[in-house]
Order: sequence, then structure tokens, then C-alpha cells
Amino acid sequence: MLDPRVLDTHELDAELAALRRGRDASMDEGAQGTDLAATDVLIERFEEEIRRRHQDPPVDI
Repeated sequence: MLDPRVLDTHELDAELAALRRGRDASMDEGAQGTDLAATDVLIERFEEEIRRRHQDPPVDI
């Protein structure tokens, strides 16, 4: 899932870990900074969403 806003909080951590593993594997295979730029942007989006959820109180409906 590429949009962190639609995931449950517990799913965010799992997807973020998968993105990081994929980036690390790509780096092990010789990928350079420009090759990893899109993945780095996704990782930042997930990290920002996690930070936002930790700062915002949960909303009861």
C-alpha cells in the first residue's frame, strides 16, 4: 500500500519495515541514490504519518 493515510496504525509499522527492507536490499544490489529516491520519499511519508498519529489524539466516533 503506497498511501499511509489509508492504513491502520499497526499496518503502518509493517509496511514501513517492508519499505526499508526493500531499500536495503536494493542498496545491497548496487542501487544508487537516484534509484532509491522514490522509495525514500515513500519511507518519509510513512514516518510522517506515524509521527502525526502519535501527536494527534484518537477520535472517538
